[in-house]
Amino acid sequence: MDPTDQLDQVYEALVHWADVIVVSTPIRWGSASSLYFKMAERLNCIQNQVTIRDNVLIRNKVAAFIITGGQDNIQAVAGQMLGFFAELGFSFPQFPYIAHSRGWTAEDMEQNVVDVKNSKELRDAAVELVDRANQLAKFLTSRDPDAAKMPRAGRKAHRLEVDVDVRDLTR
Repeated sequence: MDPTDQLDQVYEALVHWADVIVVSTPIRWGSASSLYFKMAERLNCIQNQVTIRDNVLIRNKVAAFIITGGQDNIQAVAGQMLGFFAELGFSFPQFPYIAHSRGWTAEDMEQNVVDVKNSKELRDAAVELVDRANQLAKFLTSRDPDAAKMPRAGRKAHRLEVDVDVRDLTR
């Protein structure tokens, strides 16, 4: 962790404090924003704790997403976000994202911003999304988080063979 970039505050919030996170990104060139991907690259250390140390940091936490943009490709952006946050250990409410796009022919960002700001439908959908996420988080946190050891699915089922003492990686 590098405290100079303030991402240490994000780690602290995700791992220790938040029951629900809502991540929002615009669509840029058919993908989530570069800022989102920079965050995802750095959050990989949370997933690495599972692979390297069998240490699951994210338990009984819920993620939801808001995706906006002047172009299509919402499903691809949502799929990437769902896959990444699932790999960190997050759960998702039913219908885990809301999205807004005016399509490929509407590349006038100023109008897109106006439409989003003025949309009662999007505001209502965001409130409903957060309500669904909160309901799931309450259900998950009502359970004993230590009742069962988290399974090591997929590639995590196999221990990582390393020649280096893992403790040296944290110095």
